[in-house]
Amino acid sequence: MIFQVDLIIDFLVNVLLVGFVIQFVLATFAPAYLVSLFVVNWDDRTQLWKNTNYICLVSGILSAVIGNLLASFQFGPSLILALILSLVISLVLKTIFNKRIPLGEIRELTKLEQGKVLLEINNLKVYYPLVGGMLKRQIGAVKAVDGVDLFIKTGETLGLVGESGCGKSTLAKAVLGLVDIEAGDIRFKEIKISKEEYSNYIRQKIQIVFQDPDASLNPRLKVVDIISEPLKNLLGITKKTKLRKHVLRLLEEVSLKREHLDRYPHEFSGGQKQRIIIARALACNPELIILDEPTSALDVSVQAQILNLLKYLQRTYGYGFLFITHNLAVVNHIADKIAVMYLGRIVEIGNKKQIFAKPTHPYTQALLKSRIKVDPDSQDIKYVIDGEVPSPINPPAGCHFNPRCVSDARTKECEFEAPHKMEIEENHFIWCVNPPKELSSNGLTIIEE
Repeated sequence: MIFQVDLIIDFLVNVLLVGFVIQFVLATFAPAYLVSLFVVNWDDRTQLWKNTNYICLVSGILSAVIGNLLASFQFGPSLILALILSLVISLVLKTIFNKRIPLGEIRELTKLEQGKVLLEINNLKVYYPLVGGMLKRQIGAVKAVDGVDLFIKTGETLGLVGESGCGKSTLAKAVLGLVDIEAGDIRFKEIKISKEEYSNYIRQKIQIVFQDPDASLNPRLKVVDIISEPLKNLLGITKKTKLRKHVLRLLEEVSLKREHLDRYPHEFSGGQKQRIIIARALACNPELIILDEPTSALDVSVQAQILNLLKYLQRTYGYGFLFITHNLAVVNHIADKIAVMYLGRIVEIGNKKQIFAKPTHPYTQALLKSRIKVDPDSQDIKYVIDGEVPSPINPPAGCHFNPRCVSDARTKECEFEAPHKMEIEENHFIWCVNPPKELSSNGLTIIEE
C-alpha cells in the first residue's frame, strides 16, 4: 500500500511539474521571446551583432521567470508582466549592444596604388553535391569549377568569357563567399576567403554588380535607402543627414542628380538602374568589383555609357574588375586580360591583344569564329561549334574539350591525358594536351603541373 501511495505521489508531482513547464513555456516564455525577437531585430544595426538569438533567448527566459515570480505575489497576470519585462529587458540589451558596435567611418573614394595583386585564386574547385535515394545520400557532384588559377591586380580588368554553364558565375560566388569550396584557396590581399569566415572587412572591399538591375533593387526602397544600405549594414552608420550627403556624392559619381534621391526603382530606365547599382557597389570604398554580365540586359547605346562609366571609375580610383560576359565585343572594349573558361577549367589566358590577335587553344579559336558579324548580303551564321557542352556531372576524361575539338593537333592522348599548361609567349598560356603544330617547333614552353 505504501508502495502504491509513493507511486501516486510521484505521478502527481510529475503531472504538476509537466503542467507547470507547459504553462511556463507556452503562457509566458514563448510570447516574451517573440516580443524580444521583434524589438531586437527592429534596427539596421542588429545584423552587426553576434548571437542575436541567444540575446533574445536570455531576455525571454528572464522575463518569463521574473513575470511568474511577481505574479505569485499578486502583482498581476504573469503573461502581461512577462511581456512588459521582455520589452524593457530587450530595449536595455539593445542599447548596451548597439554601443559596443565598432562604427566605421565614411571614407572618401581614393585612388589605389596601381599594380598590386588584389585577388589570387589557386587550384580552385567548387562542386555542387547531388543527393538521391530515401536517405538522401550524395551520389555525385556537379563540377562547376574544377581547378582554376587566376590573379587580378589593382587598376586591371580581367575578362572571363565562355559558354553558359562553364562556371563563370560560380567562380564569382566563390570569391564572394556564397558557396562552399571543395579544394584550393582564394586570397584577397593575402587574406584567405571562405564561406565560414567572410569578414566584415572583406565584405566592404569586394562588391558585385549583378546582371539584372530589376532583380538587384528592392522595389519598396527609395534610391537613398538602397545606396546607403551597405553603410548601415557594414559600417553601422545610421545618421540620416550623413548618409544622404554621401549618397548624393555617389550619385554624382555615376552621373545622377539630387532629384533622384527620393525616387523608387520603377521610376528609372534600365541604364539608370545599373548606375544606381554601381553607386551602391562604391558605397564602402571597395577595391575589387565583380561585374557579372552588367550590360547584357541593356540597349547597345546604354551599354556603351555603362562601359565608359566603368572605365572612368577605374582610371580615377584604380579598382580591380572581374568582368564576366558572353559578349566578346564588350570584353574587347573594357578588358586588359582575358581568361577563356570551358566546363569549369581555364583553357587560355593572356592580354587582350594576344587573345584576339593570336588565339591558340582550339576552343578560343572556335569561340572567336562564332562571333556574329553584320553583313547585309548574308544572313547565314558563318561558324557554329560542333556538339553540345558535356555535362559537368560526368565530364569527359582527359581534355574536357576533346569530343568537340577539330584541331589538327588532336590525338588519342587527348581522350585520357590531362592538359598541360603551355606558355605561348610572355603572359600568354593555354592548357592543352598537344601544342598546335605551327607552334610545336618554335621553342614552346610546357609547364608541368
